[in-house]
Amino acid sequence: MVGLSSIDSEDASQNETTSYLNFQTGKWYHIRVRVEPERIRAWIDDEKPVVDLNTKEKKLGIRLEMESSLPLGVATWNTAAALKNIQIKKL
Repeated sequence: MVGLSSIDSEDASQNETTSYLNFQTGKWYHIRVRVEPERIRAWIDDEKPVVDLNTKEKKLGIRLEMESSLPLGVATWNTAAALKNIQIKKL
């Protein structure tokens, strides 16, 4: 399952960004996130966006247990992940 937490106080598993994908153990995935003033989009391996959210009139937040990761965090639940080659670019 992939998605964004929290949108209008709903977790990633319960909001409009929820989608289900199969991931292969040991495979590296290219993940790209683009945050604009009124839109958030995310891609996995440059396929069609897995998230394409118009954020106008949405309440964006984070789960309480994620506050220590501010201002930027990546999280997994009930699995493991590793990160490499992280790049941040101002649009």
